Amino acid sequence: MINYGKQSIDKKDIKAVMDVLSSDWLTQGPKVEEFEQAFANYCGSKYAVAVCNGTAALHLANLAIGTDITTNVITTPITFLATTNSVIYAGGHPVFGDISDGSFTLNPEKVKELAEGAIGFKGIIPVHLGGVVCDMESLKQIADENNYWVIEDACHALGGKWLDKTGKMHTVGDCSYSDMTIFSFHPVKQITTGEGGAITTNDKSIYEKLLLLRSHGMTKDENLLKENHGGWYYEMHELGFNYRMTDIQAALGIEQLKKNDEWVKKRRKIVSNYDEAFKIVEQLTPQQHPDENSKYSYHLYIIQCEMRAELFRYLKENDVNTQVHYIPIHLQPYYKEKYGYGRGDYPVAEKYYDHVLSLPLYPTLTDTDQDKVISLIKQFYAKN
Repeated sequence: MINYGKQSIDKKDIKAVMDVLSSDWLTQGPKVEEFEQAFANYCGSKYAVAVCNGTAALHLANLAIGTDITTNVITTPITFLATTNSVIYAGGHPVFGDISDGSFTLNPEKVKELAEGAIGFKGIIPVHLGGVVCDMESLKQIADENNYWVIEDACHALGGKWLDKTGKMHTVGDCSYSDMTIFSFHPVKQITTGEGGAITTNDKSIYEKLLLLRSHGMTKDENLLKENHGGWYYEMHELGFNYRMTDIQAALGIEQLKKNDEWVKKRRKIVSNYDEAFKIVEQLTPQQHPDENSKYSYHLYIIQCEMRAELFRYLKENDVNTQVHYIPIHLQPYYKEKYGYGRGDYPVAEKYYDHVLSLPLYPTLTDTDQDKVISLIKQFYAKN
């Protein structure tokens, strides 16, 4: 079976985990700090905070930036549930802007319309869908004009780079156009820690807040204590959570991160192969890559296709698993009932959903397996 995504684990990964299992530390310890430093260096940010999963990263980012019951946040309806759920966890209210037709990322024009409307907002959460980076310059300009914060959801984009209008290349996660960037290390993502996530930032006060919230809002820092009863003493200063990463996960993450640049090259090559092969398939349109000078890190290969359900079944019958990313969040029963959303609210997102399919994409996908996927799709449309 060829799956749409899968992890890549080698002997060095296994040895790193085994070494931790033989050490004195299993839960959060020195390997977490080592991973955080390596991750910040990789992304080009000042700070990184490792957590137990991407959803926890989103939740803590919202809390650290001040999302509460007074907060309306603009984001996209085409993303995983965690993006918007995290706003609600913090007490806030997600409001959707429609997507751009082609790139399928948050449309800055729709964000601008919302910013000029009657509803007041405090922040924007753009999502780099499939690894294609949003128009961060336009979104940051809107944010600055309206005093909004920006949290990038880069769960699909680790290792990606993008070129701004001045010709400067940015690494996803450097937070040059945002207050924070969040990542997921689920097994189908660019790197994995089993489950895991991280938040990068260049703001020291946000970094310190994230550290506090990650571990029960608790501190033993003598400079922060209200009292000090001795070396055992700790205080709880915030209502925090147990969102810590383990040293076992961090050890795996350290080794995975070393290989990601090479994996990104492989992902880009696979995307290029698909793009070339599908030029002659009229019933299929790949996701657009708005800036060919940027070097996206593709988590997904997303297409718009005719007869989506039939193609999905045909591929599965021939041992190829595909997936749909994503069902528009505003069409989920919870969101329809809570906010009154329905069909017709975001027509570009809905049109996208009706035709979307994600094809297999991961570094160990062989040429033979990719050729099989391409051949099956061509055969399907030749018959139909």
